[in-house]
Amino acid sequence: MGCGSSAPAQTTSPPAAAGTASRPGAGAGAGAGAGGGTNLATTGNAKGSKNIDYALRLAKFEEESKIKLLFLGAGESGKSTIFKQMRLLYGPGRSDDDLRMYGVVARSNIVVAIKKLCILCKNLEMEGDLDAESEGGEGAVGKKTVREAYDELTAYLVDKKVPPPPTIDLEPKG
Repeated sequence: MGCGSSAPAQTTSPPAAAGTASRPGAGAGAGAGAGGGTNLATTGNAKGSKNIDYALRLAKFEEESKIKLLFLGAGESGKSTIFKQMRLLYGPGRSDDDLRMYGVVARSNIVVAIKKLCILCKNLEMEGDLDAESEGGEGAVGKKTVREAYDELTAYLVDKKVPPPPTIDLEPKG
């Protein structure tokens, strides 16, 4: 029990039978755990050891049952892209916060790509080709010609002269 207790220490084995006092440490003056009987701390350690051994065997089995792949290839060849795709297809589901974050990242990447394309069209002086497409009637986007759409995007993304168009709420109502 606790310090200063007059109760004897509890044991998990019965008291020693007569005739066992000849064992060293088994006499009446032997302390708990000195060979006289198994005390609770020793039993707890044995159970704890068995639990640890079981956990280690289970972890080893789980580790050995995993399929491991080694992706080799030059830099920027798509190794991490394949890994991410496998994780998306076969990994745990995504939370709503994760999906929102992915949406923000995807929209940002699209805006950056369109901005780069507009800058390249301007630097390579390809606006005349856009005029030719607009005159031919091909490539019209909704009610705008290709050139009108390009001019609006350039003014907003590159030159930053025009205020952004109003946002459209794509979330379903209900």
